[in-house]
Amino acid sequence: MGFSIKEVTYKGKYLLFLTEQEFSGPWFSFKLKGKNLETIPVLLKNIEPTPIYKMVNSRTGTTINRITLDFDINEYLNILIKEKKLQPIDFRNKSSLIRLYIDVFNPPKVPYINTYFTLKNISDYALNDFSMYFVFDFDINGLEGFDNDLSGYDDENDILYQYDATNLYAGFSPISRTTFYETCLTKDFKIDHENLNLSNTLYDKAGEILSALQIEFKTLEPDQSFQTALTISGALNKEELIENIKEGKNNAIKFLSQVNRSVKSEQRNKQEEAFLKLNLQKSVDCND
Repeated sequence: MGFSIKEVTYKGKYLLFLTEQEFSGPWFSFKLKGKNLETIPVLLKNIEPTPIYKMVNSRTGTTINRITLDFDINEYLNILIKEKKLQPIDFRNKSSLIRLYIDVFNPPKVPYINTYFTLKNISDYALNDFSMYFVFDFDINGLEGFDNDLSGYDDENDILYQYDATNLYAGFSPISRTTFYETCLTKDFKIDHENLNLSNTLYDKAGEILSALQIEFKTLEPDQSFQTALTISGALNKEELIENIKEGKNNAIKFLSQVNRSVKSEQRNKQEEAFLKLNLQKSVDCND
């Protein structure tokens, strides 16, 4: 359970198609720190099984889709204990939720999609060395051209992109300045506890390429929040792509106040009954 983008097209041409779910959305890393708790490194892909990720509610509209979900730290620690990677500890009385609000703006007749990510630490733990990653395994021209993509990075506008010989482009950029970027063969992509930072390098040949951006942030203390928005777009040349993404980011900034009102609303933070039983079940389709 989590958040991923299944397909993206631009003027009828595929930019993202049949990609593995974990390679089409946000990842997170941080180090848990709490009273009487040793520092524990955490790496979350965008798709994790319940009950680690728990749905709170969701709303689907004509141009805006909203998802609210919780990451349950205690469930994560329970799995580490069962796998004997962590000594048994008593955390029954600790608040253990990190709430993630996702707001997807996809209005008609604009060449971009804006997605807002608001992460609120409502647990008793501090999240040290917090990083957010945006990972996309673009398939330029779909199955016809998924394995001959090239890549580039526009430093001035902080845009990472892929393209192919047909001059079809796909790219993305957050409104927060990224710290690191990377493109590589999908099969070679690796983020783990020993290697948490992207390399600031581009794959210099054509191939089945994955693109990733990373934002480092300060420690998230209890009750603190982190927020950013991501713009994804396509284009028929590099210049058009840059203009589309710049327009999308400017638009994303204009709607931050609307997103923040939604995030703080009672309805947005109310648990839907439909998800109560679902959250108790262990997912079987999240790379588990």
